[in-house]
Amino acid sequence: METSTIRIAIRGLNEPWDTSRIPAILDEIEASLREEANVRARLTADSMTIAINVATDRLPDAAALLRDLGLI
Repeated sequence: METSTIRIAIRGLNEPWDTSRIPAILDEIEASLREEANVRARLTADSMTIAINVATDRLPDAAALLRDLGLI
């Protein structure tokens, strides 16, 4: 299975995302992708970005949900 990675700059996150709680943000995004878009994703973060790895064929669904969440 091919995967694609969506990267989001942490400094670009706005309300309601609390950048001091990155683990909670990752959990919330992962749950939203799974429950609302039926997309399985692996999320990681470093000091500057959140990386969201999804199956390439699920990329449009993941991007649509992330847009709805105000992340992209």
